[in-house]
Amino acid sequence: KCSRDGLVAIEKNLPVSKTPIKDTISWLLQGKENLTPSEIQQGITTEYPLEGFSLIGASLDKNGILVLSFADPLNKTSGGSCRSSLLWFQIEATAKQFPEVKEVEFRPPELFQP
Repeated sequence: KCSRDGLVAIEKNLPVSKTPIKDTISWLLQGKENLTPSEIQQGITTEYPLEGFSLIGASLDKNGILVLSFADPLNKTSGGSCRSSLLWFQIEATAKQFPEVKEVEFRPPELFQP
């Protein structure tokens, strides 16, 4: 599915840190290597990891706007609209699991373009 409806939540326990949102997004970007055999058997998949794509910063303001800055030197976030949307939605849904995150903005803004 090329929509948020195609996402499947999985539960993971990450080490406690001072930057849980950033750490969780970084974990997501590691992609397939973090899926268990059971999750793979259930048909859970991801487009991540993307070669050269990395999170370089995360900042949450007092209004709940999370600004995520990425490096994408190889333009791996571009492609068809379905794929670009799924890449965006996975990060957005992962960030919004934190109740303090109300909105997610991506930098640079040209990421995830079809």
